[in-house]
Amino acid sequence: MKFLFCFLFLTSFAFAECVSKNHIFLIHGIGGGKSTFGSLEKILNAQNECYQARSFEYDTGSDRTPKEFSQDFHKYVSSFPIAANDKISLVMHSQGGLVGTLWLNHLLTEKLELLKQVDAFVTLSTPFWGANTAHVGKVLFYSLPAKVETNPVSPFGRNELNEMSFGSATIHEMSQNLESIFASIPNLRPLAVAGMRRKPGPKLGEDDLIVPTYSMRPNRIYLKDDVQLFNRMARSPASFVETNEIPFVMVPADHIRLTQAGVAYIPEKCEKDLDCGHPSLKFILDQIKGNQIGKGSDYDLARFRFTMFVTNPENLDYENKDLTIEIGGLDKKTKVPLMERFTPKLGNAKLKEGLAFTFRGSTKELGTKSLEITLKYKNRAIKTYTAPIEAGRTTFLDVALK
Repeated sequence: MKFLFCFLFLTSFAFAECVSKNHIFLIHGIGGGKSTFGSLEKILNAQNECYQARSFEYDTGSDRTPKEFSQDFHKYVSSFPIAANDKISLVMHSQGGLVGTLWLNHLLTEKLELLKQVDAFVTLSTPFWGANTAHVGKVLFYSLPAKVETNPVSPFGRNELNEMSFGSATIHEMSQNLESIFASIPNLRPLAVAGMRRKPGPKLGEDDLIVPTYSMRPNRIYLKDDVQLFNRMARSPASFVETNEIPFVMVPADHIRLTQAGVAYIPEKCEKDLDCGHPSLKFILDQIKGNQIGKGSDYDLARFRFTMFVTNPENLDYENKDLTIEIGGLDKKTKVPLMERFTPKLGNAKLKEGLAFTFRGSTKELGTKSLEITLKYKNRAIKTYTAPIEAGRTTFLDVALK
């Protein structure tokens, strides 16, 4: 009887101590699964009795989109008994970061109460602004009619690859409101972690072998503008806005385990020793625990990307093929590959409405450098923009034709 009393007392005491739980959800990327994170789930659960870490697995490789995966994730989260004073944290790898961000947007749009409970939000090598490998994947697995959305030998779905391609509809939507999504969530603590290859550089690539740095950095340079299609040529003042609200760190890691540690895969040895040398683990744990985030590794970056979206909200009578851009302001220090200069139209993604121009380049300039971007209709200049670019960042120009 005494033993039973002690057991009940200790059990109730432990329960009382856990007045608020932190439900930590791990979201893998394209072609991934629970194994993406290695021992991370076990390590998180061992940190605090009030932590409940679990992995969300979804049907990657199907004909579904990241937005549809985010809807599945919402159903998954809603299936757990989450109390009003509990917290919700997310750790996401690659496409998982897009899924998580689209979920936040859903909470915001629907004004759901869960919004107030979202706490730590950690992305690991997430292609916020696209990835070259998405286009390569489409070429390898989907050089087929557009109506063929699944390939039984492909670990990736056509729609997944398209929406992670530069200039996609998903990227267009996120480029418009990413900061407002994050700023509108009262307790959100975002952190973007970027893996970097062993020897990064402008020639071989500044990336984690899969996603470029300028895409893993959610902070971007942005301008939204209306353009009169049939008016005479105009020039836009430099009114782009540069955002820096989201903490960003770089670590020596590959997208998956290849030449060095995988940015999301935490090996079993780290279960016994948190100082196991894994480059991402400390950042993940510190963000979950609310500790101060340390400084990441330093890299000299040179690569940048520029993307222009052109939409036609008033249904003007023209054809996309008649719209082109001209790139000016290049010199010995700032370059754009020849093929990118002459074939920027549509980027790598297919848009249901409008089109996108996108190209990458490299610069040896420190800080911000300006390019002259001219939008043309039937070879007639409509408007020229003085567009700032910066190494390690993506610049967006969002144009609506009037």
